[in-house]
Amino acid sequence: MFALYPDHPKDVADVLESAGLLEVSEYRVFELAYAAWFSTAGEAPDKKMFERVFFAYLYRDRVPPWVRAYTREIVQRADAGTFDPADYGITYAPPTPTMIYLGVRYAFWAVMALTFIIASAQVVTAPEGCYFPPCY
Repeated sequence: MFALYPDHPKDVADVLESAGLLEVSEYRVFELAYAAWFSTAGEAPDKKMFERVFFAYLYRDRVPPWVRAYTREIVQRADAGTFDPADYGITYAPPTPTMIYLGVRYAFWAVMALTFIIASAQVVTAPEGCYFPPCY
């Protein structure tokens, strides 16, 4: 259960936990719940109505029934160990060669920087006494 802010109502905590499990925003959880409840996978909801419902959630912690049912199902499946984001239409693209190259490159530079810091700490003579002010 989402316990960072224990004073949230259970419905809000379920929305937050569902967003974390699906790795999407809370707004996206509302969109997915709307599509699942009203069976409108291809069409977008009425923007004014949808924003009104979402802002009521943001500012007054009001969770509509269709979001409540959707998020409780996600949390229950996660607790049971049968949760898969692909069941809810969330798929992740495989890493591209550019992403892999950049990841290796950044890791290499991070290792080089740490090696430089450690080597220079070994070479430099340490001051006597305390290292950080205030020294009394």
